[in-house]
Amino acid sequence: MSGALTLRFITQSQIDLRRLTNELTDMQRQMSTQVVAHDLQSLGGASSRLLNAKAMMAQADSRNSVLGQLQARFGVQGAALGQVSEAATLLSQSIREAVSANDGRGIATELSLSFDSIVGALNETWNGQPMFAGERQGAGPVKISTLAELQTAVSTDDMFDEAARHQVVDAGTGAPIVMAAKASELSEELFNAMRDLQFLLGSEGIGQPITNAQQTALQAIADRLTAEASKFTNEEGRAGQLQKRFEAESVRLTERSDLIKKEIGEQVDADMGEVSMRLSALTLQYEASAKTFAELSKLSLLNYL
Repeated sequence: MSGALTLRFITQSQIDLRRLTNELTDMQRQMSTQVVAHDLQSLGGASSRLLNAKAMMAQADSRNSVLGQLQARFGVQGAALGQVSEAATLLSQSIREAVSANDGRGIATELSLSFDSIVGALNETWNGQPMFAGERQGAGPVKISTLAELQTAVSTDDMFDEAARHQVVDAGTGAPIVMAAKASELSEELFNAMRDLQFLLGSEGIGQPITNAQQTALQAIADRLTAEASKFTNEEGRAGQLQKRFEAESVRLTERSDLIKKEIGEQVDADMGEVSMRLSALTLQYEASAKTFAELSKLSLLNYL
């Protein structure tokens, strides 16, 4: 073998060894990190698709987080509305039972219990913000705390402290959604009915027996309370509908995020079976090339003299 030919073979063997060394290093990196490329540049044309997919996944996850908060919020809100409805219903039933038994001595106690329950529910907060005060922060919307204060409250402003605008949220599902009606919109007539009942009870209450005039007035107040309880039941149903709507949207976003994550994985995750086979093949090639290079390096003209 001529010296020039030997040199050409040695040079080619060196090139092959460098190439195989680089490929082995890359395969070993893939084996340890389980990803195809170590940076976006290594992905070539797929890098822009990968960036877009990651942005879409981040957006879906962010919206999903907001929807999770909204689901919890509407759960608490629905419970508060249900509490008001239950309190109004119980007071109405107590009045009817008292009229039926011709004994009104327990009405005052039921009124006090229902009033406290209703005020507490309407002043319920979520993350420090009152749920039925519109868009403002701070104290609850119902200013009155006793039946005596209710009797002297003659206007809406005397009873409620609310923002001018409703609290709304844009969950990315279309038009902004009103979170809840304000306390004055929901409960002013309910408080009016309780005020009338408190005036009817007077300072001494209603005893036994109940007069015909008192029975008529009590029945009318009971009817008003039942109607107001139905209003809160409807609002509770609306909160439940929104909660389920957000739940369904959350499921859709989770599925979308999982699909995008899978597609990203197909772009960047290494096929460990394929990597292992490729690593074994490259190792054999490297060993063969190294052996050939070593043998060629020992050759000289004296071997052929």
